[in-house]
Parts: sequence; C-alpha cells; structure tokens
Amino acid sequence: MWKRAITIITLAGALFLAACGGEGAETGKQDTDTAGPLESGAESGTDTLAEISEESEPEELTGELTILAWLPVNTWQYVIEDFMKEYPGVTVKVEMLGEGQPVTEELMEKYTTRIITGEGFDIVESELVNMEKGAGQEVFADLYELMDADGDFSREDYFSCIFEVAEVDGKLPAFIYNVKPAYIHLNKKLLEGAGLEYTKDTISFTELYELYEKVRESAGDRILLTDMGYGYEGMSDYENGYFIRNNLMDSEEYEEYLKMRHELYYLPEKRPDWHDGTMKIGDDVLCCLSNLRLPGDHADEMFEGTEGMTGAILYESMHGERYPVSAGTLSISSFSENKELAWEFIKYAFSDRDTSRNYSSMISPNKGKAEKVCEGIAPENKEKLFRDIEAINAFKFTDSNLYNNLESVYEDYFVNNTITAEECCKELASRVYLYMNE
Repeated sequence: MWKRAITIITLAGALFLAACGGEGAETGKQDTDTAGPLESGAESGTDTLAEISEESEPEELTGELTILAWLPVNTWQYVIEDFMKEYPGVTVKVEMLGEGQPVTEELMEKYTTRIITGEGFDIVESELVNMEKGAGQEVFADLYELMDADGDFSREDYFSCIFEVAEVDGKLPAFIYNVKPAYIHLNKKLLEGAGLEYTKDTISFTELYELYEKVRESAGDRILLTDMGYGYEGMSDYENGYFIRNNLMDSEEYEEYLKMRHELYYLPEKRPDWHDGTMKIGDDVLCCLSNLRLPGDHADEMFEGTEGMTGAILYESMHGERYPVSAGTLSISSFSENKELAWEFIKYAFSDRDTSRNYSSMISPNKGKAEKVCEGIAPENKEKLFRDIEAINAFKFTDSNLYNNLESVYEDYFVNNTITAEECCKELASRVYLYMNE
C-alpha cells in the first residue's frame, strides 16, 4: 500500500507541476449602449460601429474558482498567481484532498461523493474519480463544447491525439497535461553480456520479459527487470487498463500476464535515486523509466544513450497501445456555474504562454509550449519526441478508488501467495464489475 501511496503522491506532484491552474471567468463584450450617437465614418471621420465593435477589448474576467486537488506545489501556485495577476478580478482557490490527512478509503468515498454531486468546486483533478463512470453520469462538462464555442481557441495548436485518447462516448470530460511518451532505457552491459542487442524504437512488456529471461540465463537470478516492485508499475497500469476496458480481467491472457508479473515481483530495497539529471542505471537492473527532464544538461543523452544505457525506447503495450506517462487530467464540474471562467483558466494554463516557471518533467499538449520545453536539444531528438507524442493512441484514467478496491487481491497473489493466478483473475473481475456497475 505504501509503495502505491508514494507513487500516487509523486505522480500527483508532477500533475500539479503541469496542472497549473485556476479557471477563468465568463467573458463579455464592452457595453456600447452608453456611447453617443454615431455618424457615418465618411461624414465624421470616426470609425464605423462595426469597426469599433471589432476593436473592443473583452471585459475583464471576474469571479471565483475552486480547484479540488491532491496537494499544492510551488509551480502550481506560480500559475495561479500569474493568472490572477493578469486578471485581477479573478480569485482562484485550491482545496487539498483531506488537508494532509492519510488517504483512506473513507476519505476517498467522501471526495467521490462531492465530485458526483458537484459540491463546492469548479475544477477537479480527475484522478479522484472514475472518469468513465463520471462521464457517463454527466458529472463533467464536455470540454469540446467549450473549445468550439471559444473563438480564440484552435485545436490545431495542440497535439490532437491527446484530446482523442481521452474521449468518452465522443465527449471530452478531461484535459490531459504532462504528455510525455512512456520511454525506457535498457542496460547495454547486461545485454552485451548475454550476447543480445536491441535496436527497435519501441518495446512491449512481452519483449522485455523475453529479454529479461535471456539476461538471467547469463547473469544470474539476482538480475531485476527494474528496481521497482511488480516488475514496473507503470507498465502494469497500462496493461491492466486494457484488460479492464475490454472486460478481460478473468481471461486466460490476463492470467498468463499475471504469472509473468509474479516472476518479476520483489520487495524493493532502498536504492540510490538516479533521478539527479544524469544518465545511469543499476548494474543489476535491466531497464529503467526514462528521466525526461526538459530542458536539461543531459536531455540529448536521454535520446542518444550513454556507454551503459541505450537511448530512449518507446514503451508499447502488449496490444499495440501507446500511452502518455505521468499524465494528469483536469475536469470541469458540470454543476459549476463558472464553466466559462474555468475553461479560461485551463486554456491559460496550457497555452504557449510562459505559465510555468519550471518546465522540468512537464510537456504541455500545446505545441508552442512543447517547442519552448525542447529548446536546447538537438533537432533530430525534438523530431523524435514530437513523433512519439503524436503516436500516442490510448489513455487509462487513473482511479484511486478502483485501485484501492483491487489492492488486497493483488497483495494476496503477489506478496502473500495465498491465491492462484486463476483465483486472482476471477476475484479482480468480480470487483471491477461491481465497482463499475454499482
């Protein structure tokens, strides 16, 4: 449980790094009824009424927004401060989940109820509720409607695939930010020791598992796939998402996948954190998640590799799905009376404005912002990054409630070894069905 909690908190921090934001108030045109009589432009030398209307500045945004979120981070505050500085008539407040209380099942149920009923907030981090369920119950506003009604917004300025993968029944219930591709690096020394080489641009869990088996034959049982439990939690989340979406949790295919994960599972030791801006990997670790920090002194190494590590390889699931990693999502409550203001804030936060004073580990779906983040890296590496972002074709909404519901079953199988893979599949399938249909 503690491992997952740490993972969620860390992810949430990254989410807030990118989330940035409050909502914007409703906009309106200046009132022209108070102006005096207007003569024609030819007679008076003044602009025509049509020309004056075109040049009129929108009314200042006003209103108050509340964001229901996991926890604050300085960069999150920077975005809010910048937004309120530009629009002094707007106030943005952040309500943290539980105000620092332990994340318990009871606490999650409390916030889920608030989200479902729209009580006291305008924007919510979507990780706090099941998006598929919420969208089906019209808990969240359709962002496509707000986009299309906004003459100042163009979808062409964004990676269109990032919107498409988040659709539910043709509607867009959440805005995805932090859209880094799921890159990994392989340990070149371990591969060479086993007489292996990997030259493809993508890799799947199955391919990783096969490499791992061959490396262990030459290097010994102590070699780890990664230095994280469950083999690699990110990969596990991606694969689980596919089986949940397709109602295949009790299938033979999922059972075989669980058996592979069981062989890879171990209780992680306290190991040095290599996320210090350098490119390195443990001698006993076959692969690691890419530390995509842009801009950064080692950004080009991330794509090109080092003496001990391959360059970035795009992770592709067993079923050909490509996901963004560390993705965060913001939704607008369908109960909010400030939807237009909320949309203005989200648009501001994820535009190409300089709305973050720290781009580290953050890539916005806005192409202009992504260009800024990529300043300093080699053109061919930026081209690869953009190409891999545009190849993203799937997304799994994080759902802490559902995970908490399933966690004890996974522990019984992976940690306690008190149930078989088949029993694990059936119990997981039963709980998913009950959760999605309750």
